[in-house]
Amino acid sequence: MTTMEKAVKEYMKRGVPHYMVKMYGGIDPYTKKQIDITKRGFKTKTEAKAFYAQKQAEMLQRNDTDNPNLTFEQFYHSHYERYLQNCSLEKSTLGKIKGIFKNHILPFYGDLKLKNISHQVTLRSFEVWKEKLQKPSKVAIELKKCLEQAVYDDFITKNPVKIKDLRIWEKKEERKRDNAQGDKLFYTSEEIDLFIQKLKTTDDIPKIAIFLVFVNLGLRKGELFALQWQDIDFPNKKIRIHQAVGTDESNKPYIKSTKNSYERTLDIDEETLQALLNWKVLQAEQLKWQHLEHQGDKQFIFPNNKNTFYNNSKLNAWLKKFQTQHGLKLVSIHGLRHSCATRIYYQTNDVKFIQHFLGHTDITTTVDTYIHCIPELSDLLVQRFKRTA
Repeated sequence: MTTMEKAVKEYMKRGVPHYMVKMYGGIDPYTKKQIDITKRGFKTKTEAKAFYAQKQAEMLQRNDTDNPNLTFEQFYHSHYERYLQNCSLEKSTLGKIKGIFKNHILPFYGDLKLKNISHQVTLRSFEVWKEKLQKPSKVAIELKKCLEQAVYDDFITKNPVKIKDLRIWEKKEERKRDNAQGDKLFYTSEEIDLFIQKLKTTDDIPKIAIFLVFVNLGLRKGELFALQWQDIDFPNKKIRIHQAVGTDESNKPYIKSTKNSYERTLDIDEETLQALLNWKVLQAEQLKWQHLEHQGDKQFIFPNNKNTFYNNSKLNAWLKKFQTQHGLKLVSIHGLRHSCATRIYYQTNDVKFIQHFLGHTDITTTVDTYIHCIPELSDLLVQRFKRTA
């Protein structure tokens, strides 16, 4: 069996790169000899990969479920990828799933015969993923779904993947990390005040607005990048959060609904409102200087210098440099969201309010996510358990 990466090769033709496919084509039913498929002349790697997938699909149709030599990669490219395409998944979700298979599952399982994948084999793969990943169960879940489809389509009789013990291990490791990191995951109320104080000394109007939105309103990064001026109601001091920026399987950004498709409208504090207003005025001037068209109400609030989607990595780098320069704790952008939630809880003592504020569809998510920085939530869980016992 030839994997896709090995089957697709680049070669030069008259100084121009072309691609060829050289792959295993199954067994001839009459001669019982191996069939080798070779085809040249593809102008792009994508065309060559599509040909490979097509031939894999044809082999599946010929051999169907009786092929004892069917490999995991053959099943994935010829069958499971098509299944995923028909699942009506968000482009960003599909891209993440394909990335998990490309980076973690296929390197381990690609050459293994589908019918030979046992529970012991899956345990060995878990050990490999434990060395590399904080949440190997995310990979294991996708493997389990794939093999569940193989069972459904009668390629195998039983799904060998069991992830209960893996999740128990993850919980233990997570507790160890939380104990080691302690308060490094978020800012206290006093630390938030210091963060904002130092932020204002930068005189960087767009960055002040961006990080006040993060720390005072608790937005996710994707939600912030998708904000348009039509989402801000300045007279009534409201912000509407109804979309986010995601990335598709080619890592290209696009607009999608918010996580869990949960829309929310929040009150904006005076400090953040004024920062947004200052930036709105300056942005209009900057777009003129740069000879870029202002999109009116649909203008993104925080675009890049080409007036398209902001670069996430640049924002992370700016934050880390700023925190280091001012002697602040290195809290991530998502940690600022945790900081916001913590401060709101101690101001309101209302978990339901935090749930709405952060855009969680289930209050359990709120409690589970923030229990490490709000110890009082442990008591809330105990009380709830007593009421239902």
